[in-house]
Amino acid sequence: MLDLALLIFFTVMSYRVFVGINREVTVLNEFRQTSSLAYAALLFPLGPVVLVIGPFFLPFPITYIVAATMYLPALLTARRCTRALQLTGTDRVQRAQASVFQAFGTSLFGLVYVAVMCVLAFAVEAIV
Repeated sequence: MLDLALLIFFTVMSYRVFVGINREVTVLNEFRQTSSLAYAALLFPLGPVVLVIGPFFLPFPITYIVAATMYLPALLTARRCTRALQLTGTDRVQRAQASVFQAFGTSLFGLVYVAVMCVLAFAVEAIV
């Protein structure tokens, strides 16, 4: 049930980030920032899917590594864009910065989610 709720959450946030970044692509291009963050955000919903389906096809730790890689590209790209947009010092970047912050927060939440699920899986394996 939690996985379904998080799948919906990550799908909605992926859409919001994708639309927000594509809306502000002119500002990002003006300050020489990549718009690949929009496409990296499309990987967000795959994290819960990998955690649900992955244990049937992948070994135990590999499932969590693959799930974490669904969030890392957006996290790294958002961090780089955040630094560059903060250095501009203009008000024109506020909407772009808001979309980048959404991407950063969502990818960070995704990594925390994968880490918690990994710790719980290790705990269950230790008990059994």
